[in-house]
Amino acid sequence: MSGSALAKVEYDFSHCQRCSTCKWVHLWEVKSHRFSRSCPSVVYGKFDCYTAQGRNDIAFGLYNNELSWEESKDTLLDVIYKCTLCAACDINCKRVMDLDIIGVLDALREEACEQGYGPLPAHKEFITSIMQYDNVWKQPRTRRANWARDLKVKDLSKGKEKSDVLYYVGCTYAYRPGQDVIPIGMAKLMRQAGVDFGILGAKEVCCGGIADNVGDKKSFEEIARKNLDMFKESGVKKIVTNCPGCFTAFSEKYARMLKTDTKNLDYEVVHATVYLDQLIKEGKLKFSKDLNLKVTWHDPCHLGRRGEPYKHWEGKRIQWGLTDPPRELPRGLNGIYEPPRNILKAIPGVELVEMERIKEYSWCCGSGAGARSAFPDFALSTAKDRIDEALSTGASTLVTCCPWCETNLSDAVNSLGSKLKIMNIVELATQALEK
Repeated sequence: MSGSALAKVEYDFSHCQRCSTCKWVHLWEVKSHRFSRSCPSVVYGKFDCYTAQGRNDIAFGLYNNELSWEESKDTLLDVIYKCTLCAACDINCKRVMDLDIIGVLDALREEACEQGYGPLPAHKEFITSIMQYDNVWKQPRTRRANWARDLKVKDLSKGKEKSDVLYYVGCTYAYRPGQDVIPIGMAKLMRQAGVDFGILGAKEVCCGGIADNVGDKKSFEEIARKNLDMFKESGVKKIVTNCPGCFTAFSEKYARMLKTDTKNLDYEVVHATVYLDQLIKEGKLKFSKDLNLKVTWHDPCHLGRRGEPYKHWEGKRIQWGLTDPPRELPRGLNGIYEPPRNILKAIPGVELVEMERIKEYSWCCGSGAGARSAFPDFALSTAKDRIDEALSTGASTLVTCCPWCETNLSDAVNSLGSKLKIMNIVELATQALEK
């Protein structure tokens, strides 16, 4: 019998009915055949092993010694990791079978690492970089706060200054060329609203979400503990972050590691779109410039389906819908969907037109959970599908709020030779402040 990771989800992978619901947008939500698929992995991989039900079979086979790592290592790793962990399959399954599919997908990666076969080389490179440099891009720690050097932002890591809000920037917005416009813009928006905020400067550490996503739980816990110690030392009670991956790591992943509910953490994590929406509703942030744009909104997976607060549960699965003690499963319904749409509607001259697959049924950008680094062709193919969907709305601009979504979707636009513009919602909101 295989390792402990799969034992935790034995009920889920062994009760799959092979109904194929994991492959499609729920029938009640389908708008057209063209945009009716929900799983990027099987659209690209073609074979059923790339679906959730196929991966349930793989988990069953590994757990019961019907499959061997030694005999099928390369195939198993390809199937297990050629997935963005977008959770579209999970949401659809929970409408009919109440199975924790995302738990199975996560356990397969943890199993691969437990057995010494995972993660993939591209993923190991990221994790090694985090351990050596505290960021995924092999950049010096001293450069992490370069975006703020002319802004005179409080540095809470020095212990001399205190602030109501910690603005956590994240690796990609801090280091990737051209993406520093997002933290600069966010700082401008918060200052415009009179927010007292600070940063961790050069001592900010990667959230570690990528390590958890690829199954390296040991490295993830080490990174998480480092961050938790930092938050405690700085006295932080509210953390605002732009990156949905960082948001999910601090709220869902850290709570899961600590075996507690998100609401019981020592700090509150607020995504930038939620925070800006709140400032707008309170009248602290007002837009004055008419942008005259028709836009469509892309829901990042870690903000939407995977953005729900974590509710810890330990107990026994009995049968469909029944657990002892009762368990409330995440169903994607309580993700962050309305705040970014509220922001867009508050900007003068912006017309929001929706794609067919939105909110909990949104099509993934193709970049998440290490897919872009390990399987760039798969990631690009998935992004092209999303660009086609965006173009079908007649919008001139696709707006989102995830650095990975922005990069992958931009690559797809360039590959297709499209004139569609990709923008971050913070960038758009900053433009609307201008006279």
